[in-house]
Amino acid sequence: MNQILAACILVTGLSAQASLLNFTAGTKKLAGVTLSPSAVGSVQNSKGAATEVKVTLLGAGLREKKVLIVDAKVYTAELFSDNEAGFVRTADGALTSLAQNSNAVALKITMLRTVSASQLATSFEEALQANEISLEGEMKQLLTIVENSADGVSGKSLIMLMVKEGADATTIYYEDTEGAVKQFTGSSSLINKVMAIWLGQPVDKGLSACKSQLLQKVY
Repeated sequence: MNQILAACILVTGLSAQASLLNFTAGTKKLAGVTLSPSAVGSVQNSKGAATEVKVTLLGAGLREKKVLIVDAKVYTAELFSDNEAGFVRTADGALTSLAQNSNAVALKITMLRTVSASQLATSFEEALQANEISLEGEMKQLLTIVENSADGVSGKSLIMLMVKEGADATTIYYEDTEGAVKQFTGSSSLINKVMAIWLGQPVDKGLSACKSQLLQKVY
């Protein structure tokens, strides 16, 4: 069943909703970005049924990348899950525990500098390759969505939300910095593949530092 789902990805167009998640106000900041303790929302799954989402902040990290000789601040990442207790805060256990124990996982990325959509897609692709994850099928679909969405504009946020649909499928929703939402339904391993970008084998020192921060409890 998983192979069938991976090969036959269901793609939908722009979502009619204005925003995927509503984030609660927080009291702590990272690189000038106020961190939200939790978020709630409602999405439509692949069958058109409404699904309520409630997630809690697991951790937050600063993504820096060397530009020429300077470590530039690129974005702040906030990681959310509907099962905080099931998250293992170790370098080796985080990714597996997140994918296995969560039914809903969200990543909010707040840009600290403007990065083109194609550059974002390339950075995600490099991280996937570092984790030996195939760029075909559902990962190709995701990268195409990122590349064809709005640029990552400084001061604005983009959101990735993944919600499991039973044991064999996961729907991913991508909201760009202009609020446009696209979604598709893929395999049960989608959370593990996507979150390997941040919680798997780091592609560089900047992402390694970001991963370490994501493992730390904020509130």
